[in-house]
Order: sequence, then structure tokens, then C-alpha cells
Amino acid sequence: MSVTVTKTEQTVEVTQDNQTVTVSPVTQTIEVSAAGPQGATVVSVAVGSTTTGAPGSSASVSNSGSSTAAVLNFTIPEGIQGATGSTGATGATGATGAKGDKGDTGTAATVAAGTTTTGAPGSSAAVSNAGSSSAAVFDFTIPRGDVGATGATGATGATGAGVPVGGTTGQVLAKIDGTDYNTQWVAQSGGVTSVTGTAPIASSGGATPDISVTAASTSAAGVVQLSDSVSTTSSVLAATPTAVKKAYDIATAGWEAYTFGTAGVIATVPRFVLTTSTGGTSGQIIHSRIIPHRDFTVTNIAFVSTNAAASVPTLIRFGIYTRSGTTFTLVARTASDTTIFNATNTKFTRALNTTGGYPATYTMIAGTEYFLSVIQVASTAANLLTATARQATAANAATGGALYTDASEADLVTPSTGSLSTTSGGLFAEVS
Repeated sequence: MSVTVTKTEQTVEVTQDNQTVTVSPVTQTIEVSAAGPQGATVVSVAVGSTTTGAPGSSASVSNSGSSTAAVLNFTIPEGIQGATGSTGATGATGATGAKGDKGDTGTAATVAAGTTTTGAPGSSAAVSNAGSSSAAVFDFTIPRGDVGATGATGATGATGAGVPVGGTTGQVLAKIDGTDYNTQWVAQSGGVTSVTGTAPIASSGGATPDISVTAASTSAAGVVQLSDSVSTTSSVLAATPTAVKKAYDIATAGWEAYTFGTAGVIATVPRFVLTTSTGGTSGQIIHSRIIPHRDFTVTNIAFVSTNAAASVPTLIRFGIYTRSGTTFTLVARTASDTTIFNATNTKFTRALNTTGGYPATYTMIAGTEYFLSVIQVASTAANLLTATARQATAANAATGGALYTDASEADLVTPSTGSLSTTSGGLFAEVS
């Protein structure tokens, strides 16, 4: 008797990294042909289980039935995996399906931080959502760290120097010798027992005296009170710089009123020497020297006509010059005014004018030389008040003249070159 068993494996496809390997069906046939001894008559033969064995193992058949009712169980080894086959052709792309309807716009989810709780040392950290899946509110629990172990106690330092113990009321510390900090308590000795004073300092005496300073008088030094008054007759008050300035201003105003005829002005010459006049010339600049006795801020300039007024004037102007050698520089001036010198024996005062970039005020410095100047452009120039005539001598010229002239000018020019006059003491002119 012979038995032949045939098993056909199904087709196997293996896909990896987008590559597919197909193994065609494999058929295995097992034939049992050896003739055994005569057995009992076989009534039936059935196929039992079929088990796949490991690749490379032996195939086997076992009968789980009887000799007359055989149930054959087969173990067939799995085939060894073959080499990877070539990639098959890509199939045709299927037709695109119809576009589905647009879904409703969803609600944007939110995330927020909720509470933060400190947990007990050693407990677990936790996060919980107190909100919803679309509006999350996270509550955090973070454990507190354990307290660290106490560090070792440091060594005790050496005892520092201090005040010796003991001592009683009234005692003081005193050095025993030159050793540092070597002191002891001792009874206080010496000290102040009485305080006296020498005038103007007065003392009530004793160890705790009342100290005072006596008032000053004309016969003794002492404390004085300051005063701004310039009219007090007190013999115990002291004048302040303010009082001294007031007195100076009063004295200056009185001196100016006496010397120049008016308080608060400074003139080229004192009024009591004004005894004559000078005949002007058209186009002539006359420079008359002035040296202020105090710092003075000029706003106005004045000249005086005498016995002849200007005839048909086209320009009359006053100015202030500084000088270096024979060169005069204009620093301030008035506006031209043809009504100046239109009457005799009259003082004409005009304010400084800013036209041409000149200042509205000009400050003269005490002790510095300046010149008050005038020009007349007219058919006939007016006569001007002048100091006593000087002798026309070389000695007068050498000792310092007071008046300089610059002829044939159309206005107060700068620079101007002046020639010294040896016959005139200078025009009268004043600033205020």
C-alpha cells in the first residue's frame, strides 16, 4: 500500500518600504510507499491537523486515530523566504471621488493656567484640568522641597578684648601698661572744677557755668547787632555792606549833583569850568574825553548849544567811542535828529538807538577812558558849550588833551582818526 499527500501553500505577498514581494504557490508532496506487514483491514483514512514547521525542519506525519480509522496529522516546514522580486508596475490611478460638503467651523480650543498649589514635601506633583477639553484650565500642584539637614556647628572663636567687668559710679577706664586692651577701672581724678571768662566773655563760675558775651560799646569790645540803616545814631549797631552801599550811593549822587549840576549823571568836565563855547564845523566829529568815577550804565547822551543854533541841518548825531592811540571805535550812538541844536543855550538829551546793531544801553567801567562825540552836517553848525580854553602850547598837548577832532565826515564813522586840540579843554557832555 502507498499513501501520497499533497499540500499547496497559498500565495504570500510581503510589503516593506513601499515594495511588495509575491511568492507563487508552492506544492509539497509526501509519498509513503514502503510496504509494512500485513495489518488489519483499514476501514478509513482521514486528514487531521496540518502544522507549519520552522523553515529547514523535517516534514512529519503522525496518526492520531487507529489502524482501521487513521487520522493523519501533518507537519510541513515553512519554505525559506526567497529573494526579493522586482517591483511590479504601478497600477492606474483611480478616478477622484466627488468633493464632500464643507463641514461647520469648529470652536477654537483654549488653554489657560489655573491655580498653582504648593504640596507637602515628598508628595507627588499633579496637574488637573478644571475646564473642559476645548477650554482647558490647568491647575498645578508642586511639592515643596524637603528641608535640608542642619550643617555642622562651627568652632567657637576666641574671646575678644572687651571692657573689664566691675567698676562703680564715677570710675573711668585707665591703661595699666602698654599692652593692647590692658585697662582697669579707676576713680576719676582731675577734670574741670571751674570756668572763668575774660571780657567780653562772662562766666558764672563753677564746673558747669553759664557762659555769655557782653554787648559792645564805644569803650569795650563785645557782640554787636548789624543794621542796614544809614540814618541811625546808635553807638552799638554795626553797619552792613548794604548800609555802606546806600551811603556810597548817597554820597556819589551828592558829589555828582555838586560837580555836574545833576545827581545820577557823569559829565566830561565839572560844571563850574564851563565858561565858553566852541563853534562847530559841518561834517566835523568832535571827541570829548570822559573817565567815569564809577561803573555806569548809559542810556542817554547830552550836549549843550550856546549862542548859535544849527542852520539847515541834514544830520546831527551823538555817540560813544573807545580809543587806541589815535584810532577811535564807535560802540554806541543815538539816532540822527535834525531838531537837535535848534535853539540856543539849551541842553539836548537823546537816547541810545539800536539801528545799525548798536546797543540800547552801554556800561562804562570806572577809571576807563571813553569819548562822548557829536557830528553836525548843516549849512552852519551850532556853537557848543566848552570848558575853559587851553593854552596852545606843546606842554598842554603832552600832558593829555581832552578834545579830538575828525573833519569832513558824513556821519559818526568807525574807525575815526582824531587830531588833538591844544586850545580847548573839551566840550561839555554828559551821560545818564
